[in-house]
Amino acid sequence: MKVLAIAAAVTVLAGCGTLGKNGTRKHAEFYDQATVENRPVVWPVRSVSSFNDSLACMDRMLRDNHINQVTITSKDIPDASGKVYVSATDMLITSLSEMSRLSNTFRFVDYEVNPLNQDTVQTLSGLMLQSNQMLIQMPQLYVSGAISFLDQNVMIDRRGFGAASEDAEIGWSRDLAGSVMGMDFHLGDFITRTLLPGVHSANEITIAAKGSGIDIGGRIKKAGVQIEVGGDYSQGVGPAARTLIDLSMIELVGKWARVPYWQCLALDQAHPEFQRQLRQWFLEMDEGERVGFIQRGLRAKGYYAGDASATQITPKLRLAIQRFQLDQGLLATGQSGFETYEHLARDYVRTDGDGNFVQVGWGEAGSTDSRLPPALAVEPRNGSPALDSTKPRLPRVEITLPTAGKARPLGELLSFNISVDRTSYLQCYYRDAKGAIAQVYPNPLQPTALVEGNRALLVPDVGNPQSFAIALTAPGIEELRCLASPVDPSALLPAALQAPALTPLDVRSLDALEQDYRRSVGGGVGRGRVEWSVTP
Repeated sequence: MKVLAIAAAVTVLAGCGTLGKNGTRKHAEFYDQATVENRPVVWPVRSVSSFNDSLACMDRMLRDNHINQVTITSKDIPDASGKVYVSATDMLITSLSEMSRLSNTFRFVDYEVNPLNQDTVQTLSGLMLQSNQMLIQMPQLYVSGAISFLDQNVMIDRRGFGAASEDAEIGWSRDLAGSVMGMDFHLGDFITRTLLPGVHSANEITIAAKGSGIDIGGRIKKAGVQIEVGGDYSQGVGPAARTLIDLSMIELVGKWARVPYWQCLALDQAHPEFQRQLRQWFLEMDEGERVGFIQRGLRAKGYYAGDASATQITPKLRLAIQRFQLDQGLLATGQSGFETYEHLARDYVRTDGDGNFVQVGWGEAGSTDSRLPPALAVEPRNGSPALDSTKPRLPRVEITLPTAGKARPLGELLSFNISVDRTSYLQCYYRDAKGAIAQVYPNPLQPTALVEGNRALLVPDVGNPQSFAIALTAPGIEELRCLASPVDPSALLPAALQAPALTPLDVRSLDALEQDYRRSVGGGVGRGRVEWSVTP
């Protein structure tokens, strides 16, 4: 009888595990949620460190100092501690890329030989190199370095308290722990495989961890109850590693280029508490206030027109948010989250000299926080107008020549580094020493008129061996003028400006050309120009 009972139980349990009517299919509605619940809880965000704005500052500094383009590569960045599981080399490449958005200074040579992990690109590269079908440019510089150490729990502070009676007890505890991570980087000459003297960085960062808890217990007659409340906080090694790598790359590049890189490290945005302060202000707003702030900020920066009275995101505002996010290198979701708020607010926040953050140009008519000393009571950063400004802001076009100075020798081949502060349709016109005017952008090899904001555009594209050249063949005064519009002007321009690129236009002067352009396209046109003299 016992054996039969066991067999029957097994049969019942086996029946419960089938996919039949009484099995898992019975709970199909529950399982149907799996693909939905498997989705992320929050929107993804771009990885940032305290030095993201410093990288952008370095990018502008390299461009303004006419640092020529170089090829660079990196050795593998090992982890000497064996405890930091991050891809340091890829973080390094990202830092160099961020310092090349406007300056176009660095081109990373991505060639890696790993006999233990032959991926598709590496395998194809090897085959094409053997058959002379691929040319890999030799790098001029290389980065060498390592995660030097990770000393865990260098500082530990434990505190606790407890008390008990016959019927109750209570306890409290708190633990603080600090670990230290270090990185060393060097820059070397690739041809000679020698490290450049003095061009190095050695930095450390503290990774904080905190744990706390409260225990409460009691007894009523023979019944007891126990309550535990605790919380743990631990900073990750990933963001710490990215912060150290960004700092190291700024130091290496600044020392190599001989530019005052320390000015970019002294930005208020590099303060460890900068993002936390902005986050606090963001959380203190309700949804209507956040939408109002986003509207005001986008209107001040030229992305949004009209009043800022809406309390919810409208289709027009969503499109403006997406355009702003795209130009800032954010995920263009159209959502008014903290990331967008931070990138709008960062030009309007300064330190007051005592480590506190205050608002500049935040209120009506560009009012400044009363706590800010008079010496710092200035306009917002980067030429940004006050948040409540309703004055139209035109696209800002910047053009730089390969080298400094306005005098250029005969026979020089020119290229122009052009950037726009927001995504726009761009037309560039070149007037030579003899007065002939031709459109040089867009051109047959660079046909796209829509250019991304805050991104370098080289005209002609020196990286394309089939590109045309602009040669200085006669002495005199020459000029490049670029016009940026938020709308596509191709179907609006007069016939005189519709001639093929790189062919002479039937116009009197660049001023007359610009007048015809503005008259055809309408308002919102920004302009950039650079002039130079060609000398024998």
